[in-house]
Amino acid sequence: MKKVLFLIMMVLVLAGCLVSTPSTQSARESSEKTQGEAAITALSAIPIPVISYFQERRTVAKWAERWDKPGVATYVYLFSFGNVIGYYVADGKPASTRSYLMPEETLVRGEYGEGWGDFIVSAPDIDGTYGENNPGIRFFTAEGTAVEWGGSGASYLYSDAPLPLNAPRLNVSRN
Repeated sequence: MKKVLFLIMMVLVLAGCLVSTPSTQSARESSEKTQGEAAITALSAIPIPVISYFQERRTVAKWAERWDKPGVATYVYLFSFGNVIGYYVADGKPASTRSYLMPEETLVRGEYGEGWGDFIVSAPDIDGTYGENNPGIRFFTAEGTAVEWGGSGASYLYSDAPLPLNAPRLNVSRN
């Protein structure tokens, strides 16, 4: 039913585009006409399939469930310019250094600078500072040590089970 409504709507849009004369058509109208024709042709040639399994949604849901419990050990492998440095056994999954507990921006109404109105401005982070963090990850090792990894050439891989990579364990015990 949605396909039929879409086709009818596209035909009406196309008919509206055809009513104007070529001499009065703007480049925008011409582009819209071509785009509408392409959409109708594409939909007719290859209809949108009816999905019944939703694999991507299943994967995302299963991923969220996997990490939604305390004490999940993860194996965080650190790489620098493609070379494995080593791995940590971590308490939970790594978090992006660009994840925040509070919004990075806030809406301010009133006079701001030389204008008046609604303005989106930087908001202070939980520690009272402003600005963004460098890209990277942070996590806690199984022993409770805080680790942050990032910088030029830094990448990582994590899993909830050890991987067959030849890499030394980097965890240090607390004395």
